[in-house]
Amino acid sequence: MLAQVFLIVKIFDVVIRQATTHLQGLVSTFIHRQTYKAGSNPKNIVVVGASFAGYNAAKTLVNCIPSGYRVIVIERNSHFQFTWVLPRFSVVEGHDMKAFIPYDTVEEIVPREDGNGEGQVRLSSGERVDYEYLLLATGSSAALPSRVGAVDKKDGMKALQAQQEKILASRDIVVIGGGPAGVEIAADTKDRYPDKNITLIHSRQTLLNHGFGTKIHMALSKALVDLGVNLVMGEKPTIPSNETGDIELRGRSIHFDCLIKCIGQKPNTSLAKFASAFSKSGYIHVKPSLQIDDERYTRIYVAGDVIDAGDIKNGRSAMQQGQLAAKNIVRNIYGKKQVQYEQKWWEGLTKLTMGLTRSVAYISDEKAELVISSSSNIDLDSKRVWKFFGATPYLDPTVKSQV
Repeated sequence: MLAQVFLIVKIFDVVIRQATTHLQGLVSTFIHRQTYKAGSNPKNIVVVGASFAGYNAAKTLVNCIPSGYRVIVIERNSHFQFTWVLPRFSVVEGHDMKAFIPYDTVEEIVPREDGNGEGQVRLSSGERVDYEYLLLATGSSAALPSRVGAVDKKDGMKALQAQQEKILASRDIVVIGGGPAGVEIAADTKDRYPDKNITLIHSRQTLLNHGFGTKIHMALSKALVDLGVNLVMGEKPTIPSNETGDIELRGRSIHFDCLIKCIGQKPNTSLAKFASAFSKSGYIHVKPSLQIDDERYTRIYVAGDVIDAGDIKNGRSAMQQGQLAAKNIVRNIYGKKQVQYEQKWWEGLTKLTMGLTRSVAYISDEKAELVISSSSNIDLDSKRVWKFFGATPYLDPTVKSQV
């Protein structure tokens, strides 16, 4: 109990410090705007990827880069893809457009052999963009409900609608993977369609992944069972390729006419030509400064899901990494010592839905855990996130008809 009290005090301390940092940032941003001058031939700081890490890196850079530099953001997707809502919008119809927030495509990154990482980004159009400093924040790939798997908003909406229709037409639905996306889509589907048979299969004995404690597992397990979801723990079945059939488990099988795979997330690192810095699983090794772990490329930084660092991989940690990498780029320009990134306990704050009207927030400092239940709305506060990214809900200048 005492440990939980200390955790609550620590949470308030983090909130106060973050608010203070935000206010200081507003002041420094105002001063920077009065003094910054791009010049006639500015040097490029290129940010590849504009999701949580890349967006926050670019936002930080434009408010603190020295005169004579400019920020160029390159993003392959037509819109920011709001991944938190994808499990919900894979089940519930009528909200697909809210997952795509309005904002050229990268083909290859080629650093110069005789420099410190300076080089060119080659776009799929053939255009080349020179850079003095580069920040890679290309994220990760997976299938729905974790990622859309489409570059264009129109195709992304079609993918969500196809998933909705598939779930609607099915009776026996099996979800593979008890991470956040698997838990959410299993709960939402059962809550939306209580007469359907929903089975969630997870390879471990506790739900979610590394870094989560027993309290959140117990809360989620109870919520899923109360909804009527069939939980199968400690099983790692061979995943069939057919659309319908049976999942073979130890001593039994489960029929399915809809299989939802919430596993196999992979980093988007194919465009980077830094073979020496890749892990076996395809992630990029980084120094504590978030510079690529290769002494030849001291001007290349990496942030977000693509890095081989930290147990926590979520939007909050990606944002922190993007901000720190951006500040280190500026420190590099000025010849100052690099700041080291250390993953903070509060970056693991996670909010998960437990059906269409309930959610649970979880946070732990490894000494205590807090699990807080609350209500949730059908579109998971999409309007607030649109505003955070500077967009007007739900106006999209790239389409003629608006919501």
